[in-house]
Amino acid sequence: MPGEFDLIDWIRSQHKPSAFVPVPQGDDLAVLKWDPADLLLVGVDQVLDGVHFDSAVHPPRLIGRKVMNRNLSDCAAMACLPAAAVATVALPRGIGIDYAKELYLGLRDAADPFDCRLVGGDTASWDGRLACTVTVLGKSAGIKPITRTGARPGDGVYVTGPLGGSILGRHLTFEPRVHLARELARTGLLTAMLDLSDGLSRDLRHICRQSNVGATVDAAAIPIHADAAELSRRDGREPLLHALHDGEDHELLFTASDTPPVPGIVRIGTITPEPGIWLSRDGSREALAAEGWQHSL
Repeated sequence: MPGEFDLIDWIRSQHKPSAFVPVPQGDDLAVLKWDPADLLLVGVDQVLDGVHFDSAVHPPRLIGRKVMNRNLSDCAAMACLPAAAVATVALPRGIGIDYAKELYLGLRDAADPFDCRLVGGDTASWDGRLACTVTVLGKSAGIKPITRTGARPGDGVYVTGPLGGSILGRHLTFEPRVHLARELARTGLLTAMLDLSDGLSRDLRHICRQSNVGATVDAAAIPIHADAAELSRRDGREPLLHALHDGEDHELLFTASDTPPVPGIVRIGTITPEPGIWLSRDGSREALAAEGWQHSL
């Protein structure tokens, strides 16, 4: 019966040599030839069966894509280019080598369009459910990373696409906004940015808290995805609430001193000097509660 080392040998056979990865996979550490002019950005994300996907429903190749794309979206959040990644996978015992190969190919499907090399990792089997972790290495490549700490009173608040209803499928199939993020950053107008993983109502708080500011959001300006409207028909919850709170849209949320001349972005609010997040709607203003995703500890 094929085992871990058979999988490792197969993964090694998938390796494509390059000047950036001068030593093939198979040693204890990956060897990368890093440009000294680049800043190194590092992030890690864990994805769990029953929390971020359902292995009884979702195929392994699609799961692998999501695992990698969440990390690539974090690169977009800081306007860096993904360069390399390592992945660890805890496989349910007896799941089979073909399933593991499909999972790996899903990781590769997501990483390859960005020339992000999967350079190593680890596999194990256990009696629990599928768990995957990816650590991504990003490079600044001539663009200063955009952080969450630079928003200033008077800045506009923007998103890069419609929100809500991602649970109907987009949470698995979204495209990381890496190239769009760098196009926006090149304008020199951005002051803070992140990707929308936990919901607009919660993620905007991260920027405001770390920048020591508040924000007012215009309900009428929020772009609502057709999936939010469909989900509303199913559960009776207002589409706007799905757009505000659902999460896993993986669009970019950013602040800027002026509107960047980039198609497709939407201004949804304004940064304020006083703390707090407010929703402006039908001529009135109400506190916007943080109802997006949060892991319980």
